[in-house]
Formats: sequence, C-alpha cells, structure tokens
Amino acid sequence: MKKIIYILLFISFSFNSEIKNKTIEVINEFYDSKVEITEHTFKIPSKVKKSIQAKVKQKFFRDKIFYWKIKVDDKMHYALMDNTIGKSMPITFLIIFNENKEVIHSSIIKYREAYGGEISGSSWLAQFIGMKQDSLFFYGNQISGISGATLSVKSFTKGISKLSLLLPYVMSK
Repeated sequence: MKKIIYILLFISFSFNSEIKNKTIEVINEFYDSKVEITEHTFKIPSKVKKSIQAKVKQKFFRDKIFYWKIKVDDKMHYALMDNTIGKSMPITFLIIFNENKEVIHSSIIKYREAYGGEISGSSWLAQFIGMKQDSLFFYGNQISGISGATLSVKSFTKGISKLSLLLPYVMSK
C-alpha cells in the first residue's frame, strides 16, 4: 500500500512539474524581452469564490490558483492558470493580463480530450486579446465556436471569465 502511495505522489509531482515548466516556457515565448517572473499561489476567499462562480455559472477547479507576476520594464503583468472541464477531462489554461487588466495572451497548457483540440490554436485564442472583466465572455455572441468542440469552447470561455473577475483580488495581494 505504501508503495502505491509513493508511486502516486511521484506521478503527481512529475505532472505538476511538467505543467509548471510548460507555463514558464509559454510566458517566456510570449515576451520578446527579458522579463522577471515570480510564481505564487492564491487561495481564493470563500466569499469571492461563491460570487464569481454564481456570476459565471462555473465552479473553480480548486480553492487556489497558481499565478505568476511578470515584471516587464516598470510594469507588472499577471499570468493566471486554472483548469476547466471540457467534455469530461480538465483543460489547463493560462491567461496573461497587462497592467490595465486586459487579456494580452491566452494559451492552453494541457488539453486532455480526444476531440476539440482546435481550441489550442493561436488564431482562435486571439479573439480574447484586449478583453477585460467588464467584457462579455459569452459563447455565440462575441466568441466564435468550433465544430466538434462546443463543450470545450463554452467551458474555456467561462474559465477565462472567472480569471478576469478574480484578477483584481490577485493583484491586491
């Protein structure tokens, strides 16, 4: 039994390390210049969590998120990572916000479904650039769909809305 627990812990650690390494890689690839990156964890206050979940109509995957502060020249940008459920598996994604709380980059870090991987495409993800928490993140209105990936598109759209609403709380920490 102990052996199984150690194996599961090792797999979990390796998986988390893979996700975090890919996240740092995505951040570094996005910025052309040298940036200073620091990793943090944000425990979502219960009241905030309930409020955002009610507004977006999607639950947070956990009680905390990982985020990165990115110092660009004299400005601070934030990269927030979360998971959302596609058809049946989690989709790990990263959203980078500038100092004005606008989305400047979005990326799918890990897509686990057999179908719908097209949401990882940079041209589809580009439609979120420039959006803020007061932007409307609704599939079908401003957000284009992808045939065969309807559930993933809807879920990702709600996920990015959650992070946009959570961002001011993360920035105030």
